[in-house]
Formats: sequence, C-alpha cells, structure tokens
Amino acid sequence: MKKIISFAGAVGSSKTPTSHYLSCNLGLPILNNDTIRTEVIEDLGEFDEEKYVKRRDERIRQAIAGNDVLIYDASVDREWGKFKSELVNNNVEFFIISFDLSKGLLGNLYNTKGYDDSLLRLDDLVAEHERFLSEYSEDVGVRIDDDAFADRMELVLVAVGGWLNSYNA
Repeated sequence: MKKIISFAGAVGSSKTPTSHYLSCNLGLPILNNDTIRTEVIEDLGEFDEEKYVKRRDERIRQAIAGNDVLIYDASVDREWGKFKSELVNNNVEFFIISFDLSKGLLGNLYNTKGYDDSLLRLDDLVAEHERFLSEYSEDVGVRIDDDAFADRMELVLVAVGGWLNSYNA
C-alpha cells in the first residue's frame, strides 16, 4: 500500500526543515509544494493559480505512483477534505504532522526568518490551522506544539518511524 507523509500548520512553522530531516534519516523522497509554485513563476514570469494547481496535482499523482512512501512538503490545511478523499479513493495511507504553534512562537519565527508578509497575516494563518484542527484532528498522526518545538525533529522521526514500522510488523 502506498503511503504519504504530509503537514498541517501555518506558513513558516518548520514543515520544510522537518521534511528534509525525515528524508535524510529515512531515505524518503520529497515533493515540495513551494518548489512547484516557484517553478510556475519562473516559467511564466508571474504566478498563475490555475497552472500551478494543475502542475501540483499532476506532480502529486506522479510522485505517489512512483514511490511506495512519499513526503509531501506542503500544508494540507486548506484542501485536506479534497486531498484526503483522493488518497482514500486511491488506497493511499496518510500520516499528518501538525504544527500547532502559538501566535507568539510563530511571530518570533517570522521575525527571525524575515517573513514580514506572513507576520501581517498571522491571525488569518493561525485561524486557518485552527479550522483544520476543528474538523480533522482525528487524521493527525503527531502534533507539535510550543512545548515540543525544540524537540520536534526527533519526536516526528520517532512518530513517523513507528507508523511506517507498523506496516512491516
């Protein structure tokens, strides 16, 4: 059975660093959503939502078809209902890593990383993630909050490793 590991959480909550940590430690391929968005901008000279969505969806299908296990480095917060339905219909198991970070910690991360645009949208980004959790918290495999953030890499590695090993038992 095919498996996908993905993320829920606000912009800048450590999804990409965590993706790379998992990839390095578990030898898993990554499909990065931001890279696809950048590719569309580079190809067209501007962002085109329709072309981005088409390319993203094609890449996800190709990546899942070509790999037994895949890390999808993206936040599924906004489109989880649709994405989950496609995964279930195609017999793909999923594991969601949820970054449930406070506005205070996210604000500090944004300031540190120079995410000025995200800082202006902080309330909306947190509300979007809270909506996801209110509807889909049972789909989350591991949750990282402010208290666990410093140890997130190892906590996520143990959780994902245990999930993957449960299929080999």
